[in-house]
Amino acid sequence: MAALTIIIEPDEFLGLSALAELETAANGGEADAAAIAKALLHKELVAQLHELDLPWAPSPETVQRRIAAAGQPDSAMRALARDKRVRKYAASVLAVAGLIVVWGGYIGGWQWTGFPANNQLWDWLHLLLLPVVVGTIPLWIKHGRYVSRARRVAYLAITGAFAVFVTFGYLIPMHWTGFPGNTLWNWFELLLLPAAVAVLGIWPSVRRSLRPYHKGIFALMTLGWAVTIIGGYALKWSWTGYQGNTLWDWLGLLLLPLVVPVVLLPAVVTLVSGDAAQRAEEAREVPEARSAVSHRAESGGPSVTPRPPAGRSPR
Repeated sequence: MAALTIIIEPDEFLGLSALAELETAANGGEADAAAIAKALLHKELVAQLHELDLPWAPSPETVQRRIAAAGQPDSAMRALARDKRVRKYAASVLAVAGLIVVWGGYIGGWQWTGFPANNQLWDWLHLLLLPVVVGTIPLWIKHGRYVSRARRVAYLAITGAFAVFVTFGYLIPMHWTGFPGNTLWNWFELLLLPAAVAVLGIWPSVRRSLRPYHKGIFALMTLGWAVTIIGGYALKWSWTGYQGNTLWDWLGLLLLPLVVPVVLLPAVVTLVSGDAAQRAEEAREVPEARSAVSHRAESGGPSVTPRPPAGRSPR
């Protein structure tokens, strides 16, 4: 193993020490600041190599090929794609075009858009919920600890406001929303597939980070679902929409959210992205910071030495 000594600033060393103490308090045992530094270094290396479209531990030949490719001039299309102003103008043009199409569909009566026949909020949820959920939930789950408190509060407020809005959509009722007439079964049909596609792809890494209160929330949700099933079939709660749905219907409801993310989606990702999925898996397999690392003197592994403040000599 190659030996590497890294000199860090005192504030950086204090940060590593804080992480080690928190790790010790959370999991017991004795955490090692050098082990945490090594795990962070590994994680950042994987991320940077991924951004450069390089595999983990690239060979010198691979690096030289990349350097040679980088020295060649970009094509016209690639240069345009990298230009921030071009991307900004393209986004503005698309936004204006979208507004024109929406105006023409609902106000101008352009039948070719199909908007007049889909004039309720429920229809737009069917159209937009899948890409929105798939694009946001994985980021929230994987990087939730880096989200600021203000954003957490804002997201929770938006979620609560939407729940209140849905409730009023049924109680008033607001027919333009399309909510009246849709039962709990219809909401399952709307939500299950996007949630499954978003979560199951990162489930292995999520499962390792589950906390007791997460499991408690899942248990309460499962219990509530069981109550609605009993009420829907035994007590004939019509708002559930369960009555008349057989085991075959339940299989149709539940199998698609399982088959698509577990079987079809991985196959498509492998076909389209090549070894990108493998690199992402390597990034998820970064060693845990609390894992034991052999003694620096015996293993020859990297050591972390705090840099003394300016004007002071190391003791």
